Amino acid sequence: MSLSKDDREFVRGLYRRVLDQPLEPDDPLYEPIHEQSNGDDPVAIMQRRIELADVQTMQLFSGFSGSGKTTELFRLRRNLRRQGYVVLYADALKYVDPFDPLPIGDMLMVAAGAFSDAIEEDLGIDLRAESFWERLRGLVERTEVRLSGGDAKLEYSSPGHGVLGGIKAGLNIKAELKTRSSFRRTLQDFLAAHLVQLQADVAQFFEHGAKAIWAAKGSEDVQIVFMLDQLEQLRGDYHNWQAVIRCVQQLFTVHLDRLRMPYVHCIYSVPAWLAFLSRPQDMTLLPTVQLWNKGADRAPYPHGRAMFRNLMRRRVSDADCARLFGPDDAATDPPVERLIVACGGQVRDLLRMMREALTRANALPIDTGVVDRVISVARRDFLPIAVDDARLLHDISVKQNLEPDTLDENAIERLSNFFNTHLVMYFENGESWYDTHPLIRDEVERILGDNRPVE
Repeated sequence: MSLSKDDREFVRGLYRRVLDQPLEPDDPLYEPIHEQSNGDDPVAIMQRRIELADVQTMQLFSGFSGSGKTTELFRLRRNLRRQGYVVLYADALKYVDPFDPLPIGDMLMVAAGAFSDAIEEDLGIDLRAESFWERLRGLVERTEVRLSGGDAKLEYSSPGHGVLGGIKAGLNIKAELKTRSSFRRTLQDFLAAHLVQLQADVAQFFEHGAKAIWAAKGSEDVQIVFMLDQLEQLRGDYHNWQAVIRCVQQLFTVHLDRLRMPYVHCIYSVPAWLAFLSRPQDMTLLPTVQLWNKGADRAPYPHGRAMFRNLMRRRVSDADCARLFGPDDAATDPPVERLIVACGGQVRDLLRMMREALTRANALPIDTGVVDRVISVARRDFLPIAVDDARLLHDISVKQNLEPDTLDENAIERLSNFFNTHLVMYFENGESWYDTHPLIRDEVERILGDNRPVE
């Protein structure tokens, strides 16, 4: 059986409403799930840290892939703008390669360059020759390097000489930051040797940018907030993930004070694993929406499920849901409820399963077997699971906790991957706890059963 023309248009309209994309808080599709949670609202916490401070602040913010982190940053931006703050937002992925280590020199360049671009693009303030990128060119031009003694040649002892050649040749520094070119490596070496001067220039530029904003707004009482998002995407690849993890850890521990900027409240998104590895101060972690209670029985958590049902109603009304899946049968779990339970509290996974169900709809209402296959496909996306991973996942599932002090670099990389793929989730309802995704618990037990030694 095929869909009628009217049904095809109906399915097409629903599909567009369940696309996964960051939402502004005033969007009719936005459901304020973190405002309604029984725990503290993470956005409200970050907002109070800014409101209560007399001077500039710095905060770290994170959320696991698909948790709605960017959407919640947009809510914070909306709230602060309503109070008269100037809020600038930048996507770090426009400037960095997430699969390459990000040293502190590059990070300082990215922060200042993104702030510079946001001032011009968001506020329409023309910085002209005073943009950060032009200031960086000036830093290289005026820097002299002197080495005493030894047989080093001039070309080697003066990295500014080689860098300057690239800049004068017209290379775009901002574009080069996302490459692995020899020019970028030369620039990195140069900035590493002049980190103190770079940090001073970056701080001066933030002060210059703040003054430009105050001049445009006609008041020095205007407070400025700068959000640099998507740094949590720094993950490396199978060749260099350890180097990337070390770089990220150093950025937000050893070099953290270098990222505090004068006259500006800075918010940096960071990988979630920092919360339990390095435990930096003033870090807010967006938890997974809780659909079950902590404990071996994992009893349903009605409040969380109700929030997710309301989230779906903003996209698929009860009437549309009845047309799509048929009227609810009191003897069975309604299809939407089954999908909500299967998503494990991950908005992105729920929307993806809804899109998969709509893609497979050959007739309305959708047969229950289609829902079974959609859940099976979602489970298959988590597989295969290696035996060593199954052991670690089993340990987390039983303890519903993590022991950071026992984790080595390899375990940290695996946990980072678990969080990014939603194999492991973080919850916060008066206490922090962790659990594995409901779709893989039986598979983990099967793997361990097949690999237990024969007695």
